[in-house]
Amino acid sequence: MTAPSRGGGIEGRCHISGSIPLSFGSLTHLHLLDLSSNSLSGPIPPELGRLNSLQFLFLNSNRFTGRIPPQLANLSSLQVLCLQDNLLNGSIPSQLGSLVSLQQFRIGGNPFITGEIPPQLGLLTNLTTFGAAATGLSGVIPPTFGNLFNLETLALYDTDIFGSIPPEIGLCSELRNLYLHMNKLTGSIPPQLGKLQKLTSLLLWGNSLTGSIPAEIANCSSLVVFDVSANDFTGEIPGDLGKLVVLEQLHLSENTLTGLIPWQLSNCTSLTALQLDKNQLSGPIPWQIGNLKFLQSFFLWGNSVSGTIPASFANCTELYALDLSRNKLTGSIPEEIFSLQKLSKLLLLGNSLSGGLPRSVSNCQSLVRLRLGENQLSGQIPTEISQLQNLVFLDLYMNLFSGKLPSEISNITVLELLDMHNNYITGEIPSQLGELVNLEQLDLSRNRFTGEIPQSFGNFSYLNKLILNNNLLTGSVPTSIRYLQKLTLLDLSFNSLSGAIPPEIGYVTSLTISLDLSSNGFTGEIPETMSGLTQLQSLDLSRNMLHGRITVLSFLTSLTSLNVSHNNFSGPIPVTPFFRTLTSNSFLENPNLCESIDGSTCSSNLARRRGLKSAKTIALIALILTFVAMAIVLAWILVTRNHKYTVEKSSGTSTSLSGADDFSYPWSFIPFRKLNFTMDNILDCLKEENVIGKGCSGVVFKAEMPNGELVAVKKLWKTTKDEEPVDSFAAEIQILGHIKHRNIVKLLGYCSNKSVKLLLYNYISNGNLQQLLQSNRNLDWETRYKIAVGSAQGLAYLHHDCVPAILHRDVKCNNILLDSKFEAYLADFGLAKLMNSPNYHHKVSRVAGSYGYIAPEYGYTMNITEKSDVYSYGVVLLEILSGRSAVESQLGDGVHIVEWVKKKMGSFEPAVTVIDSKLQGLPDQMVQEMLQTLGIAMFCVNSSPAERPTMKEVVALLMEVKSPPEEWGKTSQPLIKQPSNQS
Repeated sequence: MTAPSRGGGIEGRCHISGSIPLSFGSLTHLHLLDLSSNSLSGPIPPELGRLNSLQFLFLNSNRFTGRIPPQLANLSSLQVLCLQDNLLNGSIPSQLGSLVSLQQFRIGGNPFITGEIPPQLGLLTNLTTFGAAATGLSGVIPPTFGNLFNLETLALYDTDIFGSIPPEIGLCSELRNLYLHMNKLTGSIPPQLGKLQKLTSLLLWGNSLTGSIPAEIANCSSLVVFDVSANDFTGEIPGDLGKLVVLEQLHLSENTLTGLIPWQLSNCTSLTALQLDKNQLSGPIPWQIGNLKFLQSFFLWGNSVSGTIPASFANCTELYALDLSRNKLTGSIPEEIFSLQKLSKLLLLGNSLSGGLPRSVSNCQSLVRLRLGENQLSGQIPTEISQLQNLVFLDLYMNLFSGKLPSEISNITVLELLDMHNNYITGEIPSQLGELVNLEQLDLSRNRFTGEIPQSFGNFSYLNKLILNNNLLTGSVPTSIRYLQKLTLLDLSFNSLSGAIPPEIGYVTSLTISLDLSSNGFTGEIPETMSGLTQLQSLDLSRNMLHGRITVLSFLTSLTSLNVSHNNFSGPIPVTPFFRTLTSNSFLENPNLCESIDGSTCSSNLARRRGLKSAKTIALIALILTFVAMAIVLAWILVTRNHKYTVEKSSGTSTSLSGADDFSYPWSFIPFRKLNFTMDNILDCLKEENVIGKGCSGVVFKAEMPNGELVAVKKLWKTTKDEEPVDSFAAEIQILGHIKHRNIVKLLGYCSNKSVKLLLYNYISNGNLQQLLQSNRNLDWETRYKIAVGSAQGLAYLHHDCVPAILHRDVKCNNILLDSKFEAYLADFGLAKLMNSPNYHHKVSRVAGSYGYIAPEYGYTMNITEKSDVYSYGVVLLEILSGRSAVESQLGDGVHIVEWVKKKMGSFEPAVTVIDSKLQGLPDQMVQEMLQTLGIAMFCVNSSPAERPTMKEVVALLMEVKSPPEEWGKTSQPLIKQPSNQS
């Protein structure tokens, strides 16, 4: 920290830590105190209120906690008060309304500041900047803010502010920036805002505003950015907006706007971004849009716009993104569009466009994504398309293209996605396609390709999906298939392939989603090498001429779907838990298959396997027999359900392939705080090597942004149309978007397009609890206790402090993240439910949770309560104490940890034998603490929900476990009774 400067100031620029000395309160002649951007902590001393001469106080970007001292109201000369980006809590002191000299007041980035905005702040008539974004403030915007006639910036976004926008804001005649996005505002936009002649930025997106867009906004003649997207606006777009001649960005997406696109918008000659997507607009696209010489992006997808595509788009020479998808456009694609030298993304998916793909497409060398699927385009694919050397995505699926696939496409060496499915393309698959070494997805299904699968396909070292089903392919599967080491899905079904299944296919251990070889002419036996496909979830070998035993399939431990029907298999059916859940449909027309008790010999006293008992029957029997068997069956039901989110199989309906549209623009990108990265930065990180975990609702990627910031990105699994969707996306947004707790992971924002939903979180640096427990580290008791308390507090907050209460429904070690200081954070809310939602009881009747953590009542009742979360937490607590997994082989053939502990206790072994061996030999007081915690865990896993404690009680019990050091000499009775010595 530097000494006072000649101007009477102190500036800290040495990355200092600790707290502010109370003695600073005696520096009564100080004019400036700048301690910003350090690691200072503790409360802000009330003594700073004695600095009568202080004009500038910068305490931002530290770790200050506690309340804002009301004594700061004594700083009568204060002009700048910057407290943003700390951990302050409490409310804004109303006394600060007496700081009449104050010009800047910034408290944003303090998520724990709550309460209402004091109306007294309206007395700060010299205020030019008020920043309170990313806080927990609630209530309404005070109408007294209309008195702030010097106010230039009002930044009040990402809060819990509700109510309507006060018309009095229209009196703030100096206002330049009005940031009210990402709140809970309702009502309409006050027409009085039209009086703000100096307003340059008006951001109202992400609220629940209604009514029409007032034409008076056109009077804000200085407006540069106008964003009201993601609201509930209705009515037509005012033509008067065309008067905004300096407007550069107009965002009206995600509303319910109707009527025509006003041609007057063409008068906004400064426009660079025009986003009208996801509304109910109709009529033609005005040709006058071509007058927007500076237009860079035009998004109109998801409306009901009709007519043809105006050739005048060719005049928008700065255009780089044009998305007219999902409308009712007809006619041909204007050749003039391909004269645009900066156009990188052209998306016309899902219209009724006809005619051919113009040869002039080759003129648009800047194209990166050309997506024309789901139209009525016809003719041959022009060879000139091969000249697009920057093309990464090429989608021509579900059209009427015919003729041969040009081999010249192989010249587009940067191509990552090639989707031609559902056309009438004939001839052989060009072997030159093997030169597309960057290809990640190739879909040529549902065409009329003949000949063999090219051996050159072995060059696709980055390919993750290869889909060739429903063609006329012959010959054998090339042995080069073994080199596709990133392949997750392979579909060769409904062709005329023959010969044996190559052993090399068993070396493609990356196959996780699906392997479909059905409806071909394969012969021979299942190769033994297929035992290596231990991550495969779906396997279909049906309708071939295969024979021999199916024993090798018992090694495929991740299977959730299997079909070997209509072959000539023989011998015993494996007796693994998965095979016990299968129905007879999986084995039809294999007369020599038989049931078995041991999996190796046929049982003579059992009938031929004409039908297997359903999973539901197995579950019922298991419920009667033992809790353990019930949990196993329920887990398989759960895995099967999750599988439906991850596996999408090409079938007879005309739907686009799962994944083919996964990362297509346009994206809706809604941040919950200021983020210093773009959508493209996020998408660039969604690679297999960045996967850090998979859960019930999605796969998680570690994403490093260009500025070095680390973000966790969760890509949610999809639901299939034939089941009731568990909308993980809606659940997490609804819940995490409004939760601010130190032990619950922070949601940064969300992104979605038509087929993919992404959630962005703070990256928690130390992995999850399961990884920690399995790492064989010498994890001390203090750290384990800290994790147990933190996760309990997070869960208690959901149950008791949220209104309505929230069920997590997937509490497990995987979903407890840890930072570098082993602070615990609850994560993965994809199965969470609000307990007062109308369909709560219906929805929670589904099996939810993860194997090993599911409460026993899931098997016999639909009345699931927060006590089910308590059970799951009890399992976590047992894992923390024992260092063992909920279910693992060391416990004896998959015995559940609860049963293992009960068996230990029932056999009169000392309770301490349950504790991790790494923790034994510690001081007696610590051992007593661990045993008392063990008692709490067993309290939580009581088989009767009514006998379990609430999470608030669990937190209280855990707090009682820790005795102050001065009491360590005393003894305490653990909750578990010690067994008497047996002689």
